[in-house]
Amino acid sequence: MNEEWLEGRALILFMHLLLFQILLSVLFIDSPVDLQKNNNEAKTNSRMSHEHQTLHRSAEMRLPCVHKALRPRQRQLNLLNGQKRTYTAAVLGGGITGLTTAWQLAQDPTCRTINLFEKTDRLGGWITSETVPVDGGNVVFEYGPRTLRSSLPGSLPLLYLATNLGLYKDLIVTPKTSPAAQNRYIYYPDRLVRMPAPKPELSFGENFDSFVNTLKEPVFNKFLSGIVKDVLAPARHPTEWAQDESVAEFIGRRFGPNVADNLVSAVYHGIYAGDIDRLSAQTLLGSIRNLEGGIGGIGGLVSGGVTASLISRSISKTKTRIMDDYMAIDVMPAGPELVRRQHDLEVLAAGATTFTFPRGVGQLIEALIASLKASGKVNFRMNTEIKALSAWESSSGIAMEYWSARHGQIKTFDYGYVISTIPPVALADILRKPEHPETKLSPVGLTPSLLRKQDYAVTAMVVNLYYPNPNLLPVEDGFGYLIPRSIPYEQNPECGLGVIFASSSSVGNGTDPSSPELSQDSAPGTKLTVMLGGHYWDGFEEYPDHDTAVKMARAMLKRHMNITDTPTVARSRLQKDAIPQYTVGHLDRMYTLSNTVRKEYKNRLILAGNWYNGLSVGDCVRQGILSATYGIGRNRLNDEPSPWRPWTSFDYKRWKLEGGIVTSPVRLVDSKI
Repeated sequence: MNEEWLEGRALILFMHLLLFQILLSVLFIDSPVDLQKNNNEAKTNSRMSHEHQTLHRSAEMRLPCVHKALRPRQRQLNLLNGQKRTYTAAVLGGGITGLTTAWQLAQDPTCRTINLFEKTDRLGGWITSETVPVDGGNVVFEYGPRTLRSSLPGSLPLLYLATNLGLYKDLIVTPKTSPAAQNRYIYYPDRLVRMPAPKPELSFGENFDSFVNTLKEPVFNKFLSGIVKDVLAPARHPTEWAQDESVAEFIGRRFGPNVADNLVSAVYHGIYAGDIDRLSAQTLLGSIRNLEGGIGGIGGLVSGGVTASLISRSISKTKTRIMDDYMAIDVMPAGPELVRRQHDLEVLAAGATTFTFPRGVGQLIEALIASLKASGKVNFRMNTEIKALSAWESSSGIAMEYWSARHGQIKTFDYGYVISTIPPVALADILRKPEHPETKLSPVGLTPSLLRKQDYAVTAMVVNLYYPNPNLLPVEDGFGYLIPRSIPYEQNPECGLGVIFASSSSVGNGTDPSSPELSQDSAPGTKLTVMLGGHYWDGFEEYPDHDTAVKMARAMLKRHMNITDTPTVARSRLQKDAIPQYTVGHLDRMYTLSNTVRKEYKNRLILAGNWYNGLSVGDCVRQGILSATYGIGRNRLNDEPSPWRPWTSFDYKRWKLEGGIVTSPVRLVDSKI
């Protein structure tokens, strides 16, 4: 190899790094919300400075061997469960967070009974999978999350849960080399543009030419000058940096408005269906925002911005990880199957982009329900309306009043802990004293008013279409395409957010290396999912019905990809207020809410779910695990030093984890994993 070839290769790899880090890694759908301060952090700017300093503390990490990784966790769990005190718990909401919470509580021998309250007649929340018969077999339609994001260590709590539920052999894994991982598109201005990614089947020269040609596309207008802008622009003063800003403001300030409008807005349409003018950069951009000070850090004299930081971290092979992930991993019950499979799961998480199950994501819900029923500890209170919830003044515990269909009357029950996974406004509506309390109850306090401030979610229409033609797409098979906000109304009158090439994202490898390629669908053809609405429909009082939604989806596909075939199966689902929006100021609101709940409900009320600390299925699973362990005081942070316990490098014994929103005050840590 000559030096010219190496320099060219370095250039293209660098550009790929920037594109993927800035356009894809900025998603941070798995990033947690920074909710707590250390006791010595009295001011907002000192808290944010501490978070930034935390980001730059690095630990040498390597994968532990199975027995050393899991035995200490099991030993800690057994020690704590040796206590004689028992308790009862209530879980509000039967979605993925509530079910995971109940499952984790059921593993504790000191938990006598778990009552799970669900206001509807079904469990699973927004996760809904449907197997539809078609000519030649079946196809699986998803109406909520359609795949589960894979990352190391972020997806391990979810993978550990699935393995404990007996789903390891059912995993369908999409590797990083698959078309669904390699081919992702943005529609701009009137065509689909593949985002830069090297193709393994092409030579270096061919990949380089493709990369250069892609950067000439209008969607990348002013992208290179935006990188130059980032390198030269100074970081904001630490005091200003500590104040939240919108995603659009941050990206526009560092890279220019074109990058925000053409690229980043499309990404956030795909994840949050949200408006980047309102979404919080402090919450959603995570460590990317922390890097704007370049290699000199926030307030440093050395410039270089996010670009210089990414280069430096790439050279040192340093990655930013989420402390909460490690905390959840450390308290997961280590069943026999998990002990055998732990290393395999770590390899899987590192080498995959997404994973799912043969019957869809809903198969995870089915397994959770079956396990909870088998435990003998969990009572499902379906179609149950909770009337009131309040803390006892003279003792620890929560009084709950609800309508009992079984007894035909309102019942009042005392719980040791209540873990709420329902929307904040719904919880606020029931935080009041029961009508006939037997003893004195605490005043309602400030919690309801703080909960009502978290009230903004967007509505989306999901349209699933199946075509018998397996060669329907005019572009290379891939994950799908997203639509930026810069597309004019004439090109997007349906208020489309994006289209998932669902046939590709539901195909992958099994956990057995010798197994053939697996697919959810037994019938050939093309499966597409069209997403409409989101923030574009804010303020709407009426939404399209099924027939109108299908017509809108087909019109969009014809305009964008010239698809004129008639689908043989069409299903739609309106998901009303389905995606909570983390708007500017979210972190401070959650911090205030969490501390208030702890104080007013004496650490007996815990808040979890997608309204608080992450939207993805993995986020919700992690919150359920943390809430049912640290949140109720069942577990303490393990003090045995380990690369997989990064909190031991901090003053973790002062962290407050019981009650409120359970998360580490040290949000991000550096890792070599």
